[in-house]
Amino acid sequence: MQAVLDEIVEKVPALTSEERRELIQLLQEEEKKAEQTGGKNPSPNIEWLKAHRGEYAGNYVALYEGELIAFGKTIKEADTKAKAKGYKKTLLHYIPAKGEIVWGGW
Repeated sequence: MQAVLDEIVEKVPALTSEERRELIQLLQEEEKKAEQTGGKNPSPNIEWLKAHRGEYAGNYVALYEGELIAFGKTIKEADTKAKAKGYKKTLLHYIPAKGEIVWGGW
């Protein structure tokens, strides 16, 4: 998680004033949600992943507000299909197959 935070901090100076205001508003809304839920993540995308992990194992999924928009064997395939449906920003996530060892790093 620290790597994500570091990346965000690094990119903030390149944002326009409007983008910074949007980021501040988003962070304030997320903080309010966390306070209301006792810190639990109410993300519909996370809930979808928990409920459907087995169905899409070994695939990349494109999710939007807890709804499956597209999936594919590669992240590009899932993203391209989602964009073809008119979704420009989705959560792209790989769901490992059972027993598959996934490694990631910088």
